[in-house]
Amino acid sequence: MFKKITSNRPPDTTVWAAFYKEFGKYIDGSITRTKRFLEARPRAVFSVMVASILVSASCFLFLPKEIPKKEPLQLSMQQPLMDGMGGIVTTVSALKELLEIRTVLDTLMQKDSLDSADSLLMESAIDRMQILEKRLAEANKHHNSP
Repeated sequence: MFKKITSNRPPDTTVWAAFYKEFGKYIDGSITRTKRFLEARPRAVFSVMVASILVSASCFLFLPKEIPKKEPLQLSMQQPLMDGMGGIVTTVSALKELLEIRTVLDTLMQKDSLDSADSLLMESAIDRMQILEKRLAEANKHHNSP
């Protein structure tokens, strides 16, 4: 069960060694060109680095930040009256539909094998359950908020 896995790979062969063996002349050439450029223009490189730091700091400090706008609270006297019976009826109907969907899913789960029609029915039932649960959560959030 805990057998050591052996490999016939030579120990000095790595991914980097194989990559460098293939593209080594390009890597060495780019390193020498970069060194020559940096040695020939140290002040320009330093100026570009300082300028990029200043631009970054000024963007952070002076560009306006997007603040998410909150919805204004609707505190009216008619809202509790409107939510009363209508909210109860919609919640009860959503709960009833959830129970019906659950019984359909339970009967599908009792089957030994499912065909494609059963799979599609199960998928649509789960999607409908998620929609109803989201609607109930939103309704519960509205009733619990001041």
